[in-house]
Parts: sequence; structure tokens; C-alpha cells
Amino acid sequence: MAEIFQNAPAPAGAHAATQSAWRKYLPIAGIALLAVVLILAALAATSHIDISLEGEDTVTLTNREPYEEPGASAQFSSVVFGDGHGLGKVNVKCTGDVDDTEPGEYELTYSARFLLWSAETKRYVIVEDTAAPEITLTESTDEYLPLGTDFEEPGFDAVDDYDGDVADKVEVTGSVDSSTPGTYELTYTATDAAGNSSQVTRTVEVRDMTAPTITLEGDESINVFQDTTFEDPGYSASDDYDGDITDTVEITGKVDIATPGDYTITYTATDAAGNSSQVTRTVTVKPVLKQGNVTDVPDHKVVYLTFDDGPGDYTQELLDILARHNVKATFFVTGNGDASLIAKEAQAGHSIGVHTYTHDYNTIYASEAAFFADYEKMQSVIEQQTGSRTTLMRFPGGSSNTVSDFNPGIMTRLTASVTAQGYQYFDWNVSSGDAGGTTDKDKVVENVIEGMKSHDVSVVLQHDIKDFSVEATEEIIVWGLENGYTFLPLSSSSPTAHHGVNN
Repeated sequence: MAEIFQNAPAPAGAHAATQSAWRKYLPIAGIALLAVVLILAALAATSHIDISLEGEDTVTLTNREPYEEPGASAQFSSVVFGDGHGLGKVNVKCTGDVDDTEPGEYELTYSARFLLWSAETKRYVIVEDTAAPEITLTESTDEYLPLGTDFEEPGFDAVDDYDGDVADKVEVTGSVDSSTPGTYELTYTATDAAGNSSQVTRTVEVRDMTAPTITLEGDESINVFQDTTFEDPGYSASDDYDGDITDTVEITGKVDIATPGDYTITYTATDAAGNSSQVTRTVTVKPVLKQGNVTDVPDHKVVYLTFDDGPGDYTQELLDILARHNVKATFFVTGNGDASLIAKEAQAGHSIGVHTYTHDYNTIYASEAAFFADYEKMQSVIEQQTGSRTTLMRFPGGSSNTVSDFNPGIMTRLTASVTAQGYQYFDWNVSSGDAGGTTDKDKVVENVIEGMKSHDVSVVLQHDIKDFSVEATEEIIVWGLENGYTFLPLSSSSPTAHHGVNN
């Protein structure tokens, strides 16, 4: 056709007609084109897509709260088309993901398209860790921490919703002073990666749980005799924390000294923490056994109690014991004590004998003359206190002594000399041990009783300057009376219990 138009000349009239037609329709075409442009412009200006989000534009999730998409809708609006023609609602596409297990900010994009129109909007989802870790304390099996016991942490766990096990991040503050009673708090703080913190506290009470210790002076069991006196030997109380609490001891119980029987005294000590302890002492009040007047001297189970080196601080106590049981004894006296007690001894019916005035071995055994000078000095004291001399005597250290070895043969000469002068010297066959290593009352009792069992006639050596020996005498007498023994004072005709002379 192009070739036709190019190669074949158009008729002159036809060409003119064509041009005339173009001129006729060209304005119309222009108007139509303009109308289309105007319509399209108007349509573009008055049409759009609206996207509406359900719910909030920004959603915050906490504590692993799951994300649930609220949804969105889109509407195409146009003045030309209106909302009709079935084109009002437009599909909405959502892109993006939300990991509700991981804290952070997530973006969701909602888009819609219709023909040449499109729209887009966004929703933001914020996943937050707002939960603090949970701390669990392991409970102690002990209600209290005993004073002085080191505190050992029982343990704890800490778990976070997002971080998992955070026990290694727990900070413990506070301390326990186990040396001081009181209540202590330990604070456990756990913080997760998001900065959330939690705290728990453990209360530790340090208690003094040890009761005081009570120590009794003297024996736990004491025997006293009817119508005498009982004096508590004493006690002490100490506590591992409070120290000496003797002054807090409460004593209950009484001893009726007039009525024979067993009595219990209870000692109770309580420390500042309320811990208490008790000990008891049994006091037995015994009826007094008295020896009857002796008219015939038996040939066995006879005991001569003799006491050297007095008078002393305990001689009066001994005289009271002997009087209580109507027992007579023998005192070999010295010039070192209260001479008036010698008179009391004689007045009570006890035998008095010379022991020594000075009890100085080096002086006494320096010579025979020195011995008799000391002897006569003591005789003078006895005569002054009793009104008469005595023929009874005991050598310092006994006739078998070796303390006189510095003067060879002196004891051989002296034993012969005193006998020749009509004096009777006495040794012993039962030793209480109170002049040696024994310092215990019970041991003295044991020694004397065992010796008494071994002899038909016992001459017992004790010392009234020894308190424990004097205290033992009453038990010795009571045992003897209960077992059929007779106690007598020495006389010039009594058994002498002589030792072998060693010098």
C-alpha cells in the first residue's frame, strides 16, 4: 500500500479531499485525546488504595508471648469508579517474620496492588525480655548454724526465660560471722543479658547451742552425819561464749541435817542463749555411830589411831569427829601449833605423847643431849597444858628413820636410852600415806582400811596437820564401827609396833 501511495500519483481532487478530511477531524481527535488525558489524570488524582492494619501499628511482646498476626485489609477508592463495580476490596500481602523467642525489633510490610495503583504500610513488632531470672535457694537441712561452725553455702539455681542457666552470674552479698550469735542476711542477685534483675535473701541465724559446763567442787556424793553441818563444797559454771557464769547458777534442794536420808541438790546453769545444763550432788545424812565405853580390850580388830605433828589448823575438826563417835585416839604433839589444843585433847580423854618440839632433824639427831633437850622442852609444854608428864613418845621419822644417818648409830643409842629411862616409844604398822605422795582423802581411807584388815591390832599413822587426812578419819571410824572394830588410845601397855632400827 505504501508502494502504491509512493509510486502511483494521486488524483488531484482526491488529495485535496483528504486534506480537507484531516482538517475536519483533526480538532475532534485532539479534543478526544485531551479528554482521555483529562480523564486519566482525574482518575489518577481521585483514586487510591487504603491499607488498614488490624490492631496496633507497633506491637510489643514480652516474656515469650507468642505473636498472633491481627491481619490487614485494603480498599480501592475512586471518584470515577466509586467503591463499586466489585473493585473496592483489594488483597493484602504481608512480608516479614517475627521470632517471638528472640528479643529484637521486627518489621512487617503490608502491600496491595490494583491495576496501576499500589500501596504499602508497615507494622513493627518489638519482642522484649522484661522477665527477671528466677532464683531458687537450696534450703539448709539445719534450722540454725551452731556458734563456731563455719557457714557452708547450701547452694542455689538461677534460670532466665531467654538466657537459660544464669547461676554463674549470681552475685552474693553479705557475710555470716559464725563466731558471734545473731541473724545474718545473704542477698543473691541475678541479672540477665537484658538487664533484668531479681533478688532473694537467705537468713542465717547463728545460735549458741552449747549448754554451759558445771563443775562441782568436791565429790558428787557426800556423806555427813546427823546433827552436824553441811556446807556446799562449791561449784563453777562456764560457757563457751559467755565465759564464767558461775553467778547465774540456780541451786535447788535442801539437806535436813537432823534427819537421816539421801538428799539431792540440783545445780542449773543457763547461758544468755537459753541453753541449760544440770548436775546433781547427793548428800547422805547418816545416823551417828558411837562407840560404847570399852571395858575389856579384845585381842583382835583393835585400832589405835595416832596423829603426829599437831596441833594444827585441823586439830579441832578432828576432835569434833572423834567426839561425835565417842572414839579415843593418841596425839604425838609438837611445839609448832596452838598449845591450848593439847589441853583439849587430854580433857577429851585422848592420849598425849611427845613427838618433838622443833621437828628439826639436824638439831634433834645431832647428839643424844640435843635429842633430850628437845624432848624435855616438849614435855614441859605438855605438863603445862595437861598438868602431868607423859611416858609415851614417837621418834620424828620413826625409830627406823634414815634421816639421822649423818650421826651414825644415834637411833640405836636413843631407842635404848629412852627405854632405860622408862619411856615407851611407838612406831606403826599401818601407814595412811598422808606423809608421802598421797594427798587424796579417799586414798587415805583405802590405805588405812586395807591395813586394818591385815592386822588383828593396828597402830595407824596419820597427821592432823593434813586436812585430807582429818577428813578421811570419819569414814575410817564409821567403817571400823560397822565392821566390829574397837578404837582405843595408846597406853604404856599397848602394842608398840616397833620397826627395825636402821641407824
